[in-house]
Amino acid sequence: MIDGDISGFFITSTVAQEFLRVRDAATGEARYFTPPPYGLGPIARGAYFAGQKIHSDRPNDRPLFKRATDKLIMDFNNEFPSVVEYGHAGMAHLLNSGNRAIFEESVNHLPKRERKDLTNKFTFLVSRGVKCVPVQPECVPVAFDLLKRLMRRGFNLKSNFRNSLNDMLILGTAVANEVDLWTKDELLAQFAEEECRSKVKACGNHYEINFSERADCARRISQESKGYVNTGWRFVMHRPPAPSAAINRR
Repeated sequence: MIDGDISGFFITSTVAQEFLRVRDAATGEARYFTPPPYGLGPIARGAYFAGQKIHSDRPNDRPLFKRATDKLIMDFNNEFPSVVEYGHAGMAHLLNSGNRAIFEESVNHLPKRERKDLTNKFTFLVSRGVKCVPVQPECVPVAFDLLKRLMRRGFNLKSNFRNSLNDMLILGTAVANEVDLWTKDELLAQFAEEECRSKVKACGNHYEINFSERADCARRISQESKGYVNTGWRFVMHRPPAPSAAINRR
């Protein structure tokens, strides 16, 4: 999914969470939680910005930070299973600040070999100067609209609905931010070219989908999505309230 020279590139938080295996592949449940600094109390926030471990007296056999991170709930009116995701903003904050200490603390309950592998992957992204663009509230209606368009055009959804949803969240984030998108998915590139009227260029083993030169089309998709006809699909994005003190936040 992430290879070649990616120095200075941007990735969406959806891609980062896939690469860093935030969710269990079988259940879709979060395996660990990454906190943004605003979900922490003053002392913990100070440790966060200093790149220091926050918890010193917690057992390391279960995940931390669940109540301190952001939460995205997507409901599809029983057409598809509801989806709950954590840590889009949290992951972006950690990657963009290169905060390895807090990432290590987030995965500390996982098996040792996996902790090492995930930390190496995190360090790889940071060392290449890769920045993370989080899924924001304005991106989700665009993704919903694109998913509806995908279905209307007769594109087959992937056997795991979550994978098709992730594709649309990635595409929706690129559209909403009017930035180029690189992908190895030929069908996704074809859909973007036909539906978003984007310029697509085949480059070796990937496709470059250009939205920045066709900002008018990106705005069209975004504007149409803001006036999205209610079909019963809904989402809510929770930002964790900042606690008044206490470093022991879970």
